[in-house]
Amino acid sequence: MISLLIVLLGAGLVIALILGLRLHAFLALTGAALVVASITPEPLRVHSAARSQSVEVASFDPAARTLQPTKASEKTVRLPGEYHVLSKVGGAVDDAPICHLSSGPVGAIPSDILLAAGDLLVPSTEWAKILKTARQNPGETVAQGFGNTTASIGLIIALASVIGACLMASGAAERVVLAMRRILGEKHTSLAFVPSGFLLCIPAFFDTVFYLLMPLGKALRRKTGKDYLLYILSIVAGATMAHSLVPPTPGPSFVADAFHLKIGTMMLGGTLVGLVAASAGYAYARWANRRWDIPLRDEAESAPAEKDEGRPLPPLGWSLLPIAIPILLIAAESWTDQPGAHGLWRQAATLLGNKNIALALGAIAGLLLLAQRMAWNWRALAKPLNHSLESAGTILLITPAGGAFGFALRATDISGVVSSWFSGGHSWLLPAAFGITMLVRLAQGSATVAMITGAGIIAPLAASLPLSYHPVYLALAIGCGSKPVSWMNDSGFWIISRMTGMTESETLKSVSAMMAVMGFAGFAATMIGAWVFPCI
Repeated sequence: MISLLIVLLGAGLVIALILGLRLHAFLALTGAALVVASITPEPLRVHSAARSQSVEVASFDPAARTLQPTKASEKTVRLPGEYHVLSKVGGAVDDAPICHLSSGPVGAIPSDILLAAGDLLVPSTEWAKILKTARQNPGETVAQGFGNTTASIGLIIALASVIGACLMASGAAERVVLAMRRILGEKHTSLAFVPSGFLLCIPAFFDTVFYLLMPLGKALRRKTGKDYLLYILSIVAGATMAHSLVPPTPGPSFVADAFHLKIGTMMLGGTLVGLVAASAGYAYARWANRRWDIPLRDEAESAPAEKDEGRPLPPLGWSLLPIAIPILLIAAESWTDQPGAHGLWRQAATLLGNKNIALALGAIAGLLLLAQRMAWNWRALAKPLNHSLESAGTILLITPAGGAFGFALRATDISGVVSSWFSGGHSWLLPAAFGITMLVRLAQGSATVAMITGAGIIAPLAASLPLSYHPVYLALAIGCGSKPVSWMNDSGFWIISRMTGMTESETLKSVSAMMAVMGFAGFAATMIGAWVFPCI
């Protein structure tokens, strides 16, 4: 119960600091992490540090002196062996009794040792290391979580921002949109915005893609004299779902790392669920367009980025390379990661399919594309790249701070507490992941912060539970939960409202409602996938 109270306090503190004191998300997450790490009692920290390396007792027969380990901890049994006993009901850690297990069945428990369900048997060889980890300074705990997250996803966020900047500044993004329009035809131009926004938002941030596509939507409204709301919602539908479901954007990258997922698995799952959700969003967009006529108002702001009208655009194949290279390399690494795979091809796939190497090669392709657009004037690349990296810098603070917060939450041993309450396939964890993320998004506005907070709470629980489905479904549920509900505390809400000229009420009943539809549609697809294809 203490673990649960600390977790609730930490999550509430994040929301209170952001909403009440208007603190930056980095400060709120870091501050909450320090508080959680400071107030977590030592026995909980020791249990948390020991859990992944210990034998957890599922049941104990005092007459036969035998124990049954939990299914999740069977692989940690080493016989014969010496173990320290950590009692579930507490007690002084330094007085933990030592239990010698024989080489027979898991049992032959010495007569002076009494065990109960939930107790941990910690290998004596790991005891000193576990105590050192559990007793480190709260500042060290937070720094370790911050550093681990930065090491895992920091580079891919920075490289993705470079790719996005190159796509926008070189005209490659516009070429992709025009190609989609030609494929689908002029009558279905609004539909072309959905896959275009989805594809372009994989390496770029939502606001950057929206700034690029919205002037095209306005131009079409002036040309046709109708369907302005349809163009707005179509752009949002594709871009916002990729933003929350497909790495290397920050939120999905963090969630994939929290659940120890391969980035290729998250990309595939996020794409499938994202396209289902975006299709539902487009269906709502067509319904809303028939119901409400939004005029193109003079006060609608134009994109802040400089436009170079009439400039020659790069060929489609070259335009797609910065996105296609990392996707294909990461996919190749996943495809060749099979039992028995070896040889030169496997070695090459392992090297080039590494997420950091693959994104770096994509960034090189983007830089060459932009340099060619700038007549090989390399100094001219500084302006768009500097702006992009400055924007990524904020994310590179928020995301590792979320990692530190999640690391501090895990040290409360919340996973062990919650896992003892439930049994079975734990399908309840999927709606919990969706609901918690949705509530955090509703409270503080940022989809990325909501995903970071949701993953920090759910990932420790999933790590200790015998899930009957692949953990990618939990990551997808969190991504879908970050969509409802976008309102006035969301910076994206104001970007869309001001740039399109819509009033607050118009934005709420159109954009915010569509995001809710997409979030629930994506979650429904996730639940069906976990039921029909549990082991992907």
